[in-house]
Amino acid sequence: MPIKKTSLASRSKKPVNKVESKEELLDFEQFVSQKPMVHRGKGWLFATLIVVIIVLASIVYFMMQSTSLQKELKFKVVYMDNGQVYYAKIVKEDSLNLYLDDVYYIQTQQQTVPSEVEGEEPQVVNVPVLMARSQEWHQPQGYLQINRDKVVAIDEIGQDSEIYQEIQKVKQAASQQ
Repeated sequence: MPIKKTSLASRSKKPVNKVESKEELLDFEQFVSQKPMVHRGKGWLFATLIVVIIVLASIVYFMMQSTSLQKELKFKVVYMDNGQVYYAKIVKEDSLNLYLDDVYYIQTQQQTVPSEVEGEEPQVVNVPVLMARSQEWHQPQGYLQINRDKVVAIDEIGQDSEIYQEIQKVKQAASQQ
């Protein structure tokens, strides 16, 4: 159905209903008196800002806690599937590897013990010796990286244990040299 076009002159000739124009005028006044919508979103903006600040503060707090935990690393015993045992501090772990620092292990050395009876030959005895990884011939530096698949078990070393006391003796002897 075609739309009938009316000119501006024909619109002005129509009678104006005063009741209808009064309602339109009230609607217009209500529209003008409304508060701008800019102020309506500030509450949500403020709440979001507070939540973001709390989240950032908690992230910083937990990062500070993790760095203080690294300072208090304890010695662990790492048992390998080939029978080797490492005494070390685990500084980092991921899904594939363990990273060890301050590493020690036990190596057997042969020592000759003179015989108490004359005429007998001296005896050769295997003696376990605690070795620091840093004192090997090639003087390794950095962390010892171990494949996690080769690790059988990990256990914490008590500070009253004999191995811990030996580690402290080896450290003290190395610092005096």
